Amino acid sequence: PDTKHYGRITVLTNFRLDVIDSFNISKKCFFPIPNVDSKVIVFKPKLKVDNKITNIESLEKITQIIFSGRRKMINKAFSKLFRNYKEVSEFLNIDLKKRPSELLCEDYYKIAEHYEKSFEL
Repeated sequence: PDTKHYGRITVLTNFRLDVIDSFNISKKCFFPIPNVDSKVIVFKPKLKVDNKITNIESLEKITQIIFSGRRKMINKAFSKLFRNYKEVSEFLNIDLKKRPSELLCEDYYKIAEHYEKSFEL
């Protein structure tokens, strides 16, 4: 969190996978030579997921809406997700003045769980 590399893919990936290893590959290893170096990342599926998210599409929708305003505060994105967004943010202990990159992965999982519960009724 709180880096330029932290984003939607990080949140979605960390939901079900652990990063085991990573290594860089020089752009000189390819022909024709690209403009950027590459990186290989090795993942391992998590055996036990602590979250109660039943549908990954809920998490995808949450992250898509919140990260669409990457440099903006999340209050407007939250209002798109929940009718009573101020009460939901207080219940989940989420500060609406934060930016998307300032929330932890666990915060996104809590939001997605609550989002699913609010539409079960």
